[in-house]
Amino acid sequence: MRQRSDLVTIPTLTLALAAVSGCAQRGDLIGFLAPISGDGGPGDGMTGDGFVAASAPRFAPPQLVAALSDPMADDEDPSFTGDLRELYFSSTRGGTADIWLSRRASPADPWGPPVLVPELSSSTAIDRSPSVSLDGLAMWFATDRDTTRGRLWRSSRATRADPWAIPVPVLELASPNFDSAPAVDATETTLYFASIRPGSAGTDIYASTRVAVSAPWGLPQRVPGLDTPADEGDPFVAQGGLVVFFTLTRGMQVDLYWSARRSTDATFPLGLPVADVNSPFMDKDAALSPDLLYLMFASNRSGNIEIYETHAVN
Repeated sequence: MRQRSDLVTIPTLTLALAAVSGCAQRGDLIGFLAPISGDGGPGDGMTGDGFVAASAPRFAPPQLVAALSDPMADDEDPSFTGDLRELYFSSTRGGTADIWLSRRASPADPWGPPVLVPELSSSTAIDRSPSVSLDGLAMWFATDRDTTRGRLWRSSRATRADPWAIPVPVLELASPNFDSAPAVDATETTLYFASIRPGSAGTDIYASTRVAVSAPWGLPQRVPGLDTPADEGDPFVAQGGLVVFFTLTRGMQVDLYWSARRSTDATFPLGLPVADVNSPFMDKDAALSPDLLYLMFASNRSGNIEIYETHAVN
């Protein structure tokens, strides 16, 4: 995992999960798990094995990414490379939802003016929710350009100087249902997405895994602990499926939530709001840097949907 030394001091976000055991163990996870003596009811945040997510991520006040701001368009679904130098997002500034790109020379520089990514965008269809791999060589996104072949599509390129290849559907994940917002972890072997499938209580978060990058994706399953009566979507998955940020919609209120678990065999505890980021307006589409210290998301707090950024604090 890429670590950064020029961001803020490592806060509660990256306290080691010293007691974590099981598969996909890491030492740089959000928060930590502590024993709990509660009854395990709603709000306890229990993982199902006697532990609870005991600390919450803290962030500075979010700032609008000025270079991306267009008061006549909706900009959302940010996703960036591991070196924080390429940012992909969905925008309607071209007339329909397409995938756009902003670059910068270094993580210390401001984001540059966005440009359309023509290889990933279509003239009449909706193309949105890009999820770029950390190395910038693979891309997943949602589209309705040919729903008979599925809504989750993929593209790749040999180097970051090359154009993206013609996108193709991820056939093993195709379904007659509405699938959206794919998100792939650092290893590209765990994929989360939002879907409305038989048995779903509205929109739920599903996961698929594969044994290697060259292998096909497995049968998607609802992510345990995240399938509540509310609508969950826009997942961001990290640490091999141990950490998830997502959008929770209850009525007219749309907020960012997060959860962390001890192992991929455990159930996620009840999601908790990202309190420092949420507002009375719509806040959604979280994306974080590999060290989990830099957060981008979309919000309509300015009047239209725009992209904001913030850094973790102590």
